[in-house]
Amino acid sequence: MPDVLLSIAALGPLLTPRLIALSITAVFAAAILRGFTGFGFALAAVPLLGLFMPPTQAVPVAIGLQLMGSLIDFRHATKSCHWPSLRWMMLGAAISSPIGALVLSHVPTPVARLVISAITLLAVLALGRGFALATMPGRAPTTFTGFLAGLFNGLAAMPGPPAVAYYMSVPLPRAAVRASLMVFFLLTSVAAMTSGLAIGLITVQTLCLSLLGLPMMWIGTQIGHMAFVRSNDALHRRVSIISLGLIALVSAAKGISELL
Repeated sequence: MPDVLLSIAALGPLLTPRLIALSITAVFAAAILRGFTGFGFALAAVPLLGLFMPPTQAVPVAIGLQLMGSLIDFRHATKSCHWPSLRWMMLGAAISSPIGALVLSHVPTPVARLVISAITLLAVLALGRGFALATMPGRAPTTFTGFLAGLFNGLAAMPGPPAVAYYMSVPLPRAAVRASLMVFFLLTSVAAMTSGLAIGLITVQTLCLSLLGLPMMWIGTQIGHMAFVRSNDALHRRVSIISLGLIALVSAAKGISELL
């Protein structure tokens, strides 16, 4: 216990007021998107946090917040989620999450920024094309989708693109789709947290930043949810696509400038 307290005290020069303020602002903006769209926290938080910290810090902060935020929604979501597909999705994600986390610990920062931007743009394309399937996919494609989601989760705390594309295209009620994504994001957050701890990406500093951002995440989520209740389906989809596209472009521009 004394060692932990000493570690936290040593963070004084690292957790500067500017870093804390910027982190909380990024978390708040990403939480509004999460509350409005029902998903997308990490998709927004990682590129935004990555504007002023390296991906090896931004990803663990997003993982911690995604985990804590999803725990709040978990009990209600389990009542209407689609467990048959979630079981196979999680099998694939469990296999690939450590692979993505290991890759993240070895790639240059600008390259990681560009990969994160590309993942976000994939989510934009998936949402914009509006895939629709007549029947539920079988075990193999569902597991493969989970594998892709886990790989993205370990690499950039972004399991969203494959998972969102899958659940938005299958013939399930809207409530089941939303609940399934909430449960999936919680379970992938647990896997990502475990992988991050194993390879040393999760530090006392990133945990502290996650805890500091949690109140603003909750407030932002509530504001986003209130906006969702007052909006319509067309506005909801349009805002989601535009927001994620702008975030991806800004993050990509920063990554390219660092490479040059």
